[in-house]
Amino acid sequence: MPTRFSAPLGEDFPSHGDWLLRLVDKVWRLPDGSRIELDVWQRWLIRAILEIYPVGHPRAGELRYRQVLVSVGRQNGKSILGAIFGLYGLVREAGALVIGIASSAEQARIIYTRLLAVIRGHQTLAAKFARLTDTRGIQSHNGGRYEIKPSKSAAVQGLDLTVGLADELHLTKRELWSDMVNGTAARRNGIVIGFTTAGDDTSELLISLYEIAENPPERFGFFIWEAPEARVPADDDSLGQYLLAASPGLACGRLDLATAISDVRSMAEADVIRYRLNRFTASSNAFIPAALWAAARRPAGAVFPAGRPIFTIDLSPDWGFAAIIATIKNGEKTSAELVASIAKPSLSQLTNVCLDLARHRPVVYVMDGYLLKDLGAELKRRGKPVMIATRGDVMSASGLLYAKLAGGLLEHAGDALLDMQVPRTVRKNDGDAFRISRKDSSVEIDAVMALALGVLAAETRREKVLQVF
Repeated sequence: MPTRFSAPLGEDFPSHGDWLLRLVDKVWRLPDGSRIELDVWQRWLIRAILEIYPVGHPRAGELRYRQVLVSVGRQNGKSILGAIFGLYGLVREAGALVIGIASSAEQARIIYTRLLAVIRGHQTLAAKFARLTDTRGIQSHNGGRYEIKPSKSAAVQGLDLTVGLADELHLTKRELWSDMVNGTAARRNGIVIGFTTAGDDTSELLISLYEIAENPPERFGFFIWEAPEARVPADDDSLGQYLLAASPGLACGRLDLATAISDVRSMAEADVIRYRLNRFTASSNAFIPAALWAAARRPAGAVFPAGRPIFTIDLSPDWGFAAIIATIKNGEKTSAELVASIAKPSLSQLTNVCLDLARHRPVVYVMDGYLLKDLGAELKRRGKPVMIATRGDVMSASGLLYAKLAGGLLEHAGDALLDMQVPRTVRKNDGDAFRISRKDSSVEIDAVMALALGVLAAETRREKVLQVF
């Protein structure tokens, strides 16, 4: 059962979920052709969301809820639930309009694609539909439609919705949710259902929906699975209990608890709290705990591994400081070491240092394309292998650096500059990922940025790169 939820009006409540679940059991097939086996909690939730007013009530036979919030930890099958509710909207009545939204069209298409595959995979069900397209909608012979809309308010304004499906409420704009709710007003059984994990202090819509759940109006339903506290227990037994509270897939035994605990121990604390314990976090958090960084220090007497290194150069935005980091992957472990720290560097000085380092036959020189585009161009002109990092690379590098440290797969030399910068580096949430943030960090973090990009390059680049240049 959820940690917090809207209680039904009666113990043996009526629900549209009863006929919907019979339909799902009959037509739903997995990619391998087998029948779907919904978890007990999923079947319970479907019935609870589609509760109808009982006989004798002034609204007898109508859906109890017009707005529904479902908040649960990651990896619990939210997309399958969304697809099932999409099917519900399409077959419930003639002329239905089902709209799916998310933070991106690709995310909204996950639910859509699941439903599309189920319809196409069942001959009798598919016969009820006039159009089954990958991107341009699903349409039934009786006028029902399922469409994906952009995550913009104007995209759903004025639409007469039967069912609205919103994924990733923590990234959804408040006005978009309001427009979807308003779009159901003309439908006797119009409903908007939102699925999400916990958000951060920028998740305005989700914060407001959680506040409504504290004292909900009659036709607002909420179903929230969350850990007792927004912290990661040090002992595995307590952590397991916290995970079970936030993850019904774990609680019902479909997912393995020991594996989940192991996975969590290699994740950043803020990500564990938000995505696995389903509790809110700040949008900005410390990137790497000092103890985790200290534990990765190279043993006394050990040296940087032999081989062809990668050199990564980063620069503070005001050109006040530059740092150059060497990385090399040796088996599963990546080694890193500060090569140079330069105050008030010039482009020619950085070029000369990089050319001097060419004697080590580097696999590639890596740098940020925004600040060091000219350096990259100059090195390329001189025939050197160059990797220009993008914003996406910075996000990938941020997560990889943390994972390497948490997994004991990164070794550093204990350089004083990194020892000072690392504990003061701040990560910033960026959608469902995060990145190292220069703006939010309390010091210049040129060495940390170079380290992260160097770790990414060591993981993804190979010596054959030289053949390109």
